[in-house]
Amino acid sequence: MFAQIATVITPLFVCAGIGFFWHRWGPPFDTRGVTSLSLTLGMPCLIFSTLTRLEVSPELFGEMALVFGVALLALLAIGYVVVRAFRLPLSSYLPVFTASNTGNMGLPLCLFAFGENGLALAICIFVISSLFSFTVGWSVYAGRLGLDVLYNNPLIYAVAASLVCVYAGIEPPRWVANTTRILSGLAIPLMIISLGVSIAKLRFDAATRTILVSVAKLCAGFGVGLGVAEAFGLTGAARGVLIIECTMPVAVHNYIFAQRFARRPEETASMIMLSTIISLVTLPLLMLVVL
Repeated sequence: MFAQIATVITPLFVCAGIGFFWHRWGPPFDTRGVTSLSLTLGMPCLIFSTLTRLEVSPELFGEMALVFGVALLALLAIGYVVVRAFRLPLSSYLPVFTASNTGNMGLPLCLFAFGENGLALAICIFVISSLFSFTVGWSVYAGRLGLDVLYNNPLIYAVAASLVCVYAGIEPPRWVANTTRILSGLAIPLMIISLGVSIAKLRFDAATRTILVSVAKLCAGFGVGLGVAEAFGLTGAARGVLIIECTMPVAVHNYIFAQRFARRPEETASMIMLSTIISLVTLPLLMLVVL
């Protein structure tokens, strides 16, 4: 069992470590360019290639979207209660409860743990999480409704094209399938390396409130993931993927939003760092639960 856990976790540590040490001692790393390439090209191709190539039924896709939607609402409610209880500003702390690192960490973990079927299920969750973060999360940070990002998000078009093919039973042309499959290889490695670079850049703030919120976010994510999985009777890869994705640390893009809208970016960076460190330490226990 521990050997299996090591095979799941080690690639993530190694790739993130490459990014961390690259930032410390390597040449300049264009985080913005690499992230843009990964999110605007690699990830849409990964979504399209995976969903159209694997036999994932529309019903299963819809089920994962439904259960994760329920999990997001539960996390939003728990986050609201925790933030209010600590008398913290909602605009700075509430989004961290729902914006988890379902991409950089969640996707490779689900891939390593459950193979390509697990990756397909994790991509379903990543899509819903991204849409939620870049609309509801963005709006909380900005103080306005951020629906304008919908038509500027390439992930939406990739999902739409994939669902059309899946529901209509259309097989993409071979050259399209091959091209998107090759380009999809950019997504996960670049995201994990960028994660390591981002961690190396973040400043650590040991304030009590950031520690408490970080721990509360991770505990809430695990509890909600496990509870929703049990409530919906999920088993196997679906159960494991939901729990993994719900238990992921605070997403790095929260720091970008907090910095843009001046919502205590230093404290947001600290929560990202703290929750990520705690997650790395507790990953073996998480894998024991889901595998």
